[in-house]
Amino acid sequence: MGRKWAANRQSLWNEFNDPTKTRDEIIKNVPIGIDKDQWACFVHYRHKPSTLELCRRNKEIRSKQVIPHTGGSKANPRRRNELLLEIGKLPSRGQLYIETHKRKDGSFVNKAAKTIAEQIEVGLTQSIVDESEVSPLDVVGRVLGLEHSGRVRCMGLGAVPSNTFRNTRLRASSLSSSSSDVAFPSSNQWQEKYNNLESAFKAYMIMKEGRIPEELASYFIPDQTHPNDASSVPNTPLDARGSSGASNP
Repeated sequence: MGRKWAANRQSLWNEFNDPTKTRDEIIKNVPIGIDKDQWACFVHYRHKPSTLELCRRNKEIRSKQVIPHTGGSKANPRRRNELLLEIGKLPSRGQLYIETHKRKDGSFVNKAAKTIAEQIEVGLTQSIVDESEVSPLDVVGRVLGLEHSGRVRCMGLGAVPSNTFRNTRLRASSLSSSSSDVAFPSSNQWQEKYNNLESAFKAYMIMKEGRIPEELASYFIPDQTHPNDASSVPNTPLDARGSSGASNP
């Protein structure tokens, strides 16, 4: 209820506010479906000096935006859901960016927004990933760069990188930046680990089965470069696992 009110109160005020009328006249013009007492409180709130000052400051801040948007007070999650119903699939951040930087006549708010939107459109047509998945490497991330720590573009209030990108599968940038600090084992170390694992597995199979099963025998052909390995684990029945004295007459 609160989100719906936040998204619609500005459009409601724009529709029923008339600068040529007094406060009492506006209060008497109650919108259909709105309680008259609630409407009166809302009109009083809109005419408070602190509210008028806040509106003035917000207007001044919007005028300083390099690339203004046309999203208004409608929440982006709500806008995204509306696009989902319209196009039949979850829209990408790129589609949301284009949608919120166009005027009603289809033109962009300025040249900078048009340039960015054109780059996004090209990126969408050439993308080989699922752009509906919000990611730092989706088309908006590729065109506009890294996100500020306190927001994620086109995702609305409350969205920050730490909670929006937490489940993304695209971590290429993190992997590439950290790979230089990781000490990978050498080929000799890998070979030693493999030999130890192989010996342990052979010993386990002989202990459990009494011998190496025929279907696995081909995996344990002794390496010619390690002739001593052939005698390390006997490929004989379980009673062949006697002491060293048993093998000597």
